[in-house]
Amino acid sequence: MNFTAHWLAIEGVQPSIPQNPTTAESRSQDLLPKGTGANPALSALAGNDSSPTNPSVKHIVSKELILYFDKIQAAILDENPDEEVIRLRQAALGSVRDDPGLHQLAPYFINFIMDRVTHQLDDTFTLKQMMELTNALIENKTLFLDPYASSLSAPVLTCLMARKLGSDDGVDAMKEQYELRQLAASLIGRMAHKYSASNSLLRPKLTRTCLRYFLDPTKPPAVLFGAINGILEAGGPEAIRLLVLRNLKSFDSGILQPLKEKSEGSIEYEMLVQGLVQAVASLVTHADAHVLNGAGSVTPAELNELNEFIGPIVGSKIASSGNTRLIKTVLEARSFE
Repeated sequence: MNFTAHWLAIEGVQPSIPQNPTTAESRSQDLLPKGTGANPALSALAGNDSSPTNPSVKHIVSKELILYFDKIQAAILDENPDEEVIRLRQAALGSVRDDPGLHQLAPYFINFIMDRVTHQLDDTFTLKQMMELTNALIENKTLFLDPYASSLSAPVLTCLMARKLGSDDGVDAMKEQYELRQLAASLIGRMAHKYSASNSLLRPKLTRTCLRYFLDPTKPPAVLFGAINGILEAGGPEAIRLLVLRNLKSFDSGILQPLKEKSEGSIEYEMLVQGLVQAVASLVTHADAHVLNGAGSVTPAELNELNEFIGPIVGSKIASSGNTRLIKTVLEARSFE
């Protein structure tokens, strides 16, 4: 055994010597850039920034995977109410959820979701299907999506806090839109917890984004509903305790009271109040509430303090629940800095 040295390439050009690839082997490389401009770094140093460069590595996807990707798209976006079409749609989502060989398609699925959410905000069905597809990707245990967590969370945040989802204004359409926002909030929570180990900034970033929308009085009630659900799912009860409770009094006077006077009883008002009550109620687990509910009593002075701290609208809802543990927990949060 011996070793010899030879030039593999000189300024991007391969010499025709026995050690280098033969003509037959080099045919597949005919389309690669050659010459002084082949190296982008050398070209930039030479001042040729405008010279065209091609990627040195091409992402090749098999024809079978391309066909699979097209079939999945067609099945998911088919809104025909026929039972066979519905079964095919569910089968497509199930395949994405369980198939172990979709690594190469992960960036294509994410780009597909981002494109559809961006350009079809007026189509509730498409948005819901994109959230279902996102859920299927997250549930696939063989996919490594950590590098795509930020990109994947962007369309989910859009469905969570977009000013307008869908094009209809009826009661049923409004319920669909709020269900879509709740689905998006649950996805935000799952991504915040699942990918926080590899991306330590993801969870604070998602919580901060939702908090910024929640504290903006110019946002409509549906956006505020999505924001409070996003804070709860991404940040958990501690985010509610530290970030939301101290702002509820000004939120009550600046947003809830005018909305109550304007449209009390509307689905927007009721859903927003319900979302706030659920967020505050998360401070006490169901087990604690069951064990400690009724343990001790809440005095009228404490009820007044509760209304003074978080506002009368949410305060009255919490007080009427009779959960003494929750009321005391909320009042204890006044001392947190």
